[in-house]
Amino acid sequence: MIKLPSEAASGYRSIERGIANLRSAAELREFYARMIARFTELDARYMFAESFDPAYVYAQLDEIAPLKDRELFGMPFGVKDVFNTRVLPTAMGSEIWKGFQAGNNARVVDEIADRGGVVFAKTTTAEFAVHYIQAGRTVNPHDARHITGTSSAGSAVAVACGALPVCLGTQTAGSIVRPASFCGVFGFKPSFGAFDRTGTLKTTDTLDTIGLLGSDIYGLRKTFLAAFQKDPQYPIARNYFDRHKQFRAKRDLRVGIVTDQFASYDDYEKYVKDDFDAAVRKISAAGVSAAPIAGVQFINDIHALHQRIYCKALSYYFQQEIKHESGVSAVMKDMIALGAEVSTHQYVEALHMQPEYRARFDAAFGDYDFLITPSTASAAPRLGEQEKVDTCLIWTFLGYPVISIPAFWSDELGLPYGLQVVAPKFCDLPLLDFSEQLLERLRG
Repeated sequence: MIKLPSEAASGYRSIERGIANLRSAAELREFYARMIARFTELDARYMFAESFDPAYVYAQLDEIAPLKDRELFGMPFGVKDVFNTRVLPTAMGSEIWKGFQAGNNARVVDEIADRGGVVFAKTTTAEFAVHYIQAGRTVNPHDARHITGTSSAGSAVAVACGALPVCLGTQTAGSIVRPASFCGVFGFKPSFGAFDRTGTLKTTDTLDTIGLLGSDIYGLRKTFLAAFQKDPQYPIARNYFDRHKQFRAKRDLRVGIVTDQFASYDDYEKYVKDDFDAAVRKISAAGVSAAPIAGVQFINDIHALHQRIYCKALSYYFQQEIKHESGVSAVMKDMIALGAEVSTHQYVEALHMQPEYRARFDAAFGDYDFLITPSTASAAPRLGEQEKVDTCLIWTFLGYPVISIPAFWSDELGLPYGLQVVAPKFCDLPLLDFSEQLLERLRG
């Protein structure tokens, strides 16, 4: 069934209003004392924080005092534990790196802090942002018997349970969209390269993408506009604003549907297909032109190409870690072994095919403004069950911005799942605007 989120008391906009009404530094500390108490209580139940130091949080409140007029002033952020942080340790989900102190902030963390944001906690990640999360780390707030998704699971859970309004995440395959879908929050993977990746764990050069998980689109937009690379050193950023201007001038929007073109769509759960079809009908009834996008069956080659690039890169970047036999998960070992079997020629060939496939899809995308497809093939599987194959890594491979909207709910399962919206590269701001419009049409 279609079931859309309402504004939460712990949501971005609500916290922003609360901070705006505070009259002194002492009141801000009191406000944060309540957030810290709530965060601590929720983390004990849902296990989403990798490191948290209340003293560091309070110290930052003193540091941001001169930044009162900055766009992110006083907003608490969760930071996935693959980003360097100056004070909190950065273990990257690995026992090998437990307690590691980077001594500096990742560029995107500095961008948030420079605008008055507060690094509230590091959130749990899968080992090296791949697949493996230790048992008991991250608990699905809707049902503890079901998974939270990888690898930005801690960020998704922190938002879903109301501990934090927005968190940093990363996606190399589906690591923002899947946790967002399974936990019932908004997950935004921007265009490839929108955020500077300096100081962020590198697993795959042409796929790793920094993004956000949040309680509402409003907070995602504010954070994106504040922190993405738009200064004169990044002239390509003009594309984001040019695309936004063009979108605002448009009247009739065309939406493409991606379902049967994807070979594995046959395996999607029936309730996902039924709810997605109902959403398409509702959107169409609201005056949006929606039709299947034609000529894109080649997307079914992308999973194999993605695996070739991903595993080869892992086998290169984690040569030292794999020597720690007992400190690396079986999943990681298997992926590194697969990568070792990929020759340099095969790897380079796959890299060359990535822009070729993007150009082919761009040509088909030219007839549409946005695409819609289910975020995942099911609601969160039970612990120990395999996730069904979905389209998430396709959009990562192509570098397109996507957002997962928590649009659906199964009464039978008691679990949420998402509607995914895809936009052409650099159309991140139109994507956020359209997604808000989509929510209104689905509510209507």
